[in-house]
Amino acid sequence: MTTGTRLAQRSLERVVETFAEGKPYDLFFLSVRGARLVGRKTEAAYPGPDRADRPAERLKCGLVEAHMLLGVAEREQVAEDHVAVFYRPLAEAEKAALFAEAAADPLTDLYHPYAQLGDRIREAAEAEVGGWEVTEERVRELDHAEAVLRDYVPERLAWLGFDGGLAYDAACSTGAFLAAVGHRFPAARTVGQDLSAEMVAYARPRLDEAHCADSIRPAIPEGGADLVICRHLNAFVVGTRQAHELFAAAASRCRPGGYLVLLGHTPILISSQWCEMSGLRMVQRSAATPSGHALFQCYILRG
Repeated sequence: MTTGTRLAQRSLERVVETFAEGKPYDLFFLSVRGARLVGRKTEAAYPGPDRADRPAERLKCGLVEAHMLLGVAEREQVAEDHVAVFYRPLAEAEKAALFAEAAADPLTDLYHPYAQLGDRIREAAEAEVGGWEVTEERVRELDHAEAVLRDYVPERLAWLGFDGGLAYDAACSTGAFLAAVGHRFPAARTVGQDLSAEMVAYARPRLDEAHCADSIRPAIPEGGADLVICRHLNAFVVGTRQAHELFAAAASRCRPGGYLVLLGHTPILISSQWCEMSGLRMVQRSAATPSGHALFQCYILRG
């Protein structure tokens, strides 16, 4: 009897998240060994046990861990006031084994299908854009929230063969992420863009260039970048339709054979399948922390 058969014979349970009181955007799916697993995101160890230089803390972020898995998903039902996911539960040992397999495969599809909450949330997010109040405390919060992602991406790019050129961040925020790329690749020219004038002023000393403009109109020529970074196509940052428009604008700046990286502190609103349908080659969909204790979304594509 195969593992898939054994899993399918479990009794069904379900989890219900209401739009009004619950958080359906915390539900995630993970494809492993031919099975589609469902989980609910809670606090994760951050920066994690692999960061011995800092004490671990529990933080609700882009990281998911094995204990967050619920079981094998059978069906989802979206109603007017809730999302119901029917699943067959997993034992803790099974969760750990399946999660370890997912962590070992960078093409593992980790996704959050219920990321958006509707116009009310999008309006609130859009109202904040351009209105950042840049303080040292706020900068520390923003930079800390991406520490795991910022540590991972430059090293992964080096492993994949990226060695420099023009690196463009379409929403550079404090500039810390793009500066980490520049530090890892001294030959790279770092060009950042952000809608917030205050953020651009803060990021400018960290980068070779920084432009204040809406990323729907990229500050670099079409096909001019060897690396395009998108950290703004995420839930609670933009709406789904806007994310696709911004993705198209950013992708047009990547040269043939260049790299595009999509990731963020909250769920990516664009599916990896959509990226492939756009003519890009998917190199990876997810990444694991060095210890393997957690997974996070990280799309790396080639133009």
